[in-house]
Amino acid sequence: MADRKVVVVDPYSAGRGIAPAFAERGVGAIAVLTTAEPPAGLAKSWFPENFTEVHVVNGDLSALADKLAGHEPLCVVPGTETGVETAEALSELITPGRSNALERSHARRDKFQMYVALRDAGVPHLRQISSDSEEEVARWLESTGLIDSSIVLKPQESGGTDDVFVASPGDDWRALFHRILGSVNKLDIVNDRVLVQELAVGTEYEVDTYSIDGQHGLAAVWRYAKERRGERLGIYLSNTFVSPEDPVVAVLFEYVRQVLDATGVRNGPAHVEVMVTENGPKLIEIGARCAGAEQQELSFVGAGESQITRMVEHWVDGKRDVGLYARKQYVKTVYLSSPRKGVLRNAERLDRLAELMPSFQRDVIPYRDGSLVPRTDDLWTSLGYVVLATTDADQLAADEELVRRIESELVIVDV
Repeated sequence: MADRKVVVVDPYSAGRGIAPAFAERGVGAIAVLTTAEPPAGLAKSWFPENFTEVHVVNGDLSALADKLAGHEPLCVVPGTETGVETAEALSELITPGRSNALERSHARRDKFQMYVALRDAGVPHLRQISSDSEEEVARWLESTGLIDSSIVLKPQESGGTDDVFVASPGDDWRALFHRILGSVNKLDIVNDRVLVQELAVGTEYEVDTYSIDGQHGLAAVWRYAKERRGERLGIYLSNTFVSPEDPVVAVLFEYVRQVLDATGVRNGPAHVEVMVTENGPKLIEIGARCAGAEQQELSFVGAGESQITRMVEHWVDGKRDVGLYARKQYVKTVYLSSPRKGVLRNAERLDRLAELMPSFQRDVIPYRDGSLVPRTDDLWTSLGYVVLATTDADQLAADEELVRRIESELVIVDV
């Protein structure tokens, strides 16, 4: 097994953990990059030293597939969102049948095609349109009866709540439309179309799955708390690990299985965001890859496993059964934000979080007292976050309250 390999396409974000996990089992990794350099927002998670070879896609996938096939790779997997379609195309060329339904690959990447797949399969979904014409959108709003309703406008291929806006009745949605159209998003993709959809109201969940030959298992469920600030939608407040015994998990999983089947997911991880509305679950989006950022590490803290550990067991150990995760600890990520751009003051206690909170696990806060901070508009401009983990639910609640108290005492001085 020592000479066997896995191929990871765009091994950024959570994908940075795939090669080390396989290396622990004596399996090396080869990196394939879809661009010569990682997108700027993902560059810090690129570790070329974890790979025996690095290849850059240069148009001819067949030639690259022939070269990679000589290593007899166990699998070809995406590291992050930008690598999904290339990984699936390479997988079909090198290891046919070990990935997902290739003919629906775009439905696992393009937010509008996800809707088309659900519509065609009869799965409940949000009403939406993809367009580069504001007049076409205006006609659609009229024909669907949404002209006097709140709507969401966002890029068709992006992430991290990047340029996600909400327009209430009477707002100038056309200005937001043109703000997105033609701009370059955080994944270095030009937004040549805008996705417009009805606003889903309810509680949002992250459902992380792992599938083997069309059988789907649950690796983790997380509950988002977000808020709207003006025209910006999706300011993260917290993300909470949900017990598998919570009744909402069964409701979510039943719906998500339909989404996975409709979009052609058959093997590997998927990250599914779902809003539970008064009319039942509705898909926000699906990604046929591991949950990003630090969610793999946090799932391991909460459940003792992750999508990556399931991936290794699947391809190295030949594990065939899929199942339901367990909760071993309460886990919550608490996000900090700034209402405006300016200089951060009164932030001394950010240096003492570990000693102040018994459930403190770690933090990622790049700003300290005296730092110039951005206004928080999305996940990318958050002030950072604190991870709490404990077997004591009351302690978790008390420590979250302390984080919020410290946040409320932060001072942002205009510049």
